[in-house]
This record gives sequence, structure tokens and C-alpha cells, in this order.
Amino acid sequence: MLKQGFYCALGTPLDDKGNLLAKSLEAHIESQIEAGASGLLLMGTMGMLGCVRDSQYSVTIKTAADAVRGRVPLMVGAADNSIARIRDRLDVLAGYSVYAVLTAPYYFALNKTTALGSLGAAAASSRNPLYLYDHPFTARYKLEYNDVIELSKHPSVKGIKTGDPVLIKALLDSSEIKKDFTPIFSNSDLFIMGWAYGVRHLLDGIFSCFPKTTKAAGLALAASDMGEAKFHMNRLMAGRDKMTSAGIWPMFSKAMNLLGFPGNFAPDYEPALNDADSELMKKILTDAGEL
Repeated sequence: MLKQGFYCALGTPLDDKGNLLAKSLEAHIESQIEAGASGLLLMGTMGMLGCVRDSQYSVTIKTAADAVRGRVPLMVGAADNSIARIRDRLDVLAGYSVYAVLTAPYYFALNKTTALGSLGAAAASSRNPLYLYDHPFTARYKLEYNDVIELSKHPSVKGIKTGDPVLIKALLDSSEIKKDFTPIFSNSDLFIMGWAYGVRHLLDGIFSCFPKTTKAAGLALAASDMGEAKFHMNRLMAGRDKMTSAGIWPMFSKAMNLLGFPGNFAPDYEPALNDADSELMKKILTDAGEL
């Protein structure tokens, strides 16, 4: 079972040619471990798995694994658009002590048979423990409770990341799910409510640029101080909403740069921020106590 607490979906710092800025990623990882992250997700949604060059995939994993040094669990996105391509990624992951994280293929529309068939074939091939990623906006298929129960029969499948509060509740209450299966909740607006119900594994990418706020919320939850935890999480969510209104990707990239992590953390087709939005991002971080 994974350690309880906050899991950060890391950003991926790239140069103008799409190559990894290793020192920036190393510093980013160190900041999250210092902030008390219980684990890290590399090349998830916020880490732009679909934008990272093939030549940089294994480079990014090695850099992160070397930086983490086994201090916290490291999860790595391995989704792709065919079983063969997913197996290529899983072959890379087999060389590291990491968890694989998979959505269903996301290029073509899927039905139950094709979604479960692709994930099941990947699970059967994985030499690493594997976490399902319920992300219908990407995969174009919504995993349901019975799907998860079926997929969890594969020995490699150890949990699921989902933002669906109904699914997470059903899994927490389930007598069918195996004991070493861990549901991870990723609906940050409902983290405090989830914690009150018994959810103890929380994951989001916005933690990347609010490490001090996330640490304060985590300490409050560990101390069962729900009022203090709500204060910090509400402040974080307010900052996220302001970022989203100005464009989440360029604002996120600017936030990471302001925190001292060089590189582009946004898809390379995203425009640079204007001066007004750059100042807004600085104010958001300052107001949150991050700067």
C-alpha cells in the first residue's frame, strides 16, 4: 500500500528544442520532497506525457529516479495509443523501481471491450506495479466500478487514480477489491470532503507550484485540523482558478519559473504570457505565501 498523504504530479521542464532540463527537474523533485510529498507522478497530465519527445522519455525517467533515490514512490505515465506502443514504454519502466500509470488509449473512441482489453493486455505485460488512470477527458472512456474490479484481478494492478467521487467512495467501501489496491483521489476541489470520508491518498498537478501551501494543508490534515486544512486548500484552489482564467499552461510554466525552476512547463505551441498576466501570476504566488 502507498503511504498516505499528498502526491504531486510533477511538471516537465523542457528547453526550446523539447529536451529535458535535468537540473530543473531535479530541483523541482527536491522541493516537493522537502514539502512533504508522499509520492510523485512523473509525466502525468501536468507533466505533458503526450508532449515529451520519444528521445526524452527514458532520459526523464532516469533523471527523476536518480533524483528521488527511493525516498518516496515514483509513478510514471506510460499511456499510448496501442498495446504495442504501451509495451515499449513498459519495457523502459522495467529497468526502474517505479509504478506505471496508464489511461486507456486516447486517439480513437473506445467501448468497454476495447478499453478493458487494452488495459488488461498492458497489465498482463507490466513487470512494474501498475496504477489505472481514470481520465475520460483524455482516454474517451470512463472507467466504472465493475471495470475496476475486473482489471484489479491482474496481479500487477495495484490501484487507480480518479477524480470521480462516486467511484472513489465505491472502491473505499468495496468488499470485492483486493487488500493491496489503493484508490487515489484527484478531484482537488473535493479533497477535504474526501479526507473526511476516509480518502487518504490525494494527487494533483497544481501542488507543483504551491509546495508551501500543500505542505501546510498536509500537516493540518495529519493533525486532524480540518479548519486549517480547508483554509490552505481553499487558498490553493483560489490561486488555481485565477491561473485557469488566464490560461493554465502558460501560467503554470510562469509559476514554475518564478519558483526557481527554469524551462518551459507548457506545450510548445502555447503562447508566452503577456506582462499583465506575468504580474498576476507573481501576485498569486505571493498572496499564497509561496514567494
